[in-house]
Amino acid sequence: MVCVTLMTIGVFAKASRLSVKSLRNYDQSGLLEAAEVDQQSGYRYYAVTQLANADAIRSLRIVGMPLAQIAETLDGKNPEQSLMSHLETLEQQRDELNRQALELRRRINLKEYQMTTEVSVRNQPAQTVAAWRTETTFSTIFNHIPEGFGRVMQCLGENSIGPSGVPFTLYFQAPDGDNIGDIAMAVPVAQTIDLATESDVQVLELPETQGAVITHKGSYANMGESYATIVTWIQEHGHSITGPAREIYFNSPDEVAEDDLLTEIVFPINSDQS
Repeated sequence: MVCVTLMTIGVFAKASRLSVKSLRNYDQSGLLEAAEVDQQSGYRYYAVTQLANADAIRSLRIVGMPLAQIAETLDGKNPEQSLMSHLETLEQQRDELNRQALELRRRINLKEYQMTTEVSVRNQPAQTVAAWRTETTFSTIFNHIPEGFGRVMQCLGENSIGPSGVPFTLYFQAPDGDNIGDIAMAVPVAQTIDLATESDVQVLELPETQGAVITHKGSYANMGESYATIVTWIQEHGHSITGPAREIYFNSPDEVAEDDLLTEIVFPINSDQS
């Protein structure tokens, strides 16, 4: 006969370095059920053999693994896959934190904001564009933009159509730290076209409009100052924004150094001036 040593929940909490509150939660969720429960008092008792799983749970919670994923890891079917999946999640979070830290350091080291102040008003002619539209987040947008242009150019190539102008991104809603964005990567084409192949690329007819324009030189990540300048200019001159902003790219990171990137920011506005 095997003698199973049972511990009270308080003793087991000390041995496992888990709180009594956590142990009760894990018991109720089925992640780490008590070995025995006194039916009269409701006291929970745990076996010494449960300490290994308790230690694994504690370690995995420290690295932020959700309880459901811990349960998948402990069931023994494919623990390595579950662990590798969480490792990938942590590495993505690390990369995003590094990016945020670099942006914060740039802000700290910035002695004064060097805003571009030259805003002009220019007629934006009607255009036909092939575009790929997607939702995006603050952390994925710099992947979605090149992906979108890649999809559009592939679709145009499959239909033997060449671009007729400079590519740009339409911002129906810019993403931020709390909200999902809605953007479209657009490539001008000479005329209205029918895409012969099945694709999620669509043809858009953009109407003629007046646009407030500012030129930004440098990193895409540092465009906040230019956006602030142009929107302030629009407000101060009594205009209102009438459609999605455009970022028109005159070169790319594949062609020039980051400091030499050249982008026009265009906001469609009404034509009335105060």
